Amino acid sequence: MKAPVALSLLMLTHSVMATDLGTWGDLWPVEEPDMLTVIESRLQALQQSGEMDRKMAEFKARVVRNSQRPPPVDGITRALRYEHRWFDPGVRVDKDLADGNGNIFARKGQVFNPLELTPFNQTLWFIDGDDPDQIAWMKRQKPDTLISRIILVRGNIPETSEKLDSRIYFDQNGALTTRFGISNVPARVTAAPSGLRLKVEIIPPEMTQYDSGGAQ
Repeated sequence: MKAPVALSLLMLTHSVMATDLGTWGDLWPVEEPDMLTVIESRLQALQQSGEMDRKMAEFKARVVRNSQRPPPVDGITRALRYEHRWFDPGVRVDKDLADGNGNIFARKGQVFNPLELTPFNQTLWFIDGDDPDQIAWMKRQKPDTLISRIILVRGNIPETSEKLDSRIYFDQNGALTTRFGISNVPARVTAAPSGLRLKVEIIPPEMTQYDSGGAQ
């Protein structure tokens, strides 16, 4: 009795496995879309709709606008009273410093003052280019050095350059004003008489005479 039962089960299993169950849903090959093709298709769609030209025009306008009028330096206000202080650029080095020939000019742990090697022979002016009083103040200035640089903390670079008939710089991200601790403008940075420090002056635009502050 066991053999016929086993044979019947085997035949039944074979019959079930061979049965056509039909199609249950759509079938697709397993395949990821080519990313480059997708990008090219989207770019073509943007180009055909004119969206690409519009975005490129906006991008160019933004670049030009930011190059002519960079974001203003935060925390800078107009000077209300005169003040001055001395800035020491010396830094304590954490390793030996050598020139291109391997000659060590500063040892680890030594306080190194770059002004001992390179004199500061220029005048730095910091102004707000959007303030007409500061523009007028800048026109009255006569630096004692052959080199002077006008640095904006706010304003339009080409417009200020035209007004002052001078090349104009911008304190990007407030790097210089932070370094010198300047929070009010107009400001002037010059070398101290000793040549080993810098003199930082905050000068209200209404002032015509400045306190010398003594020699350092």
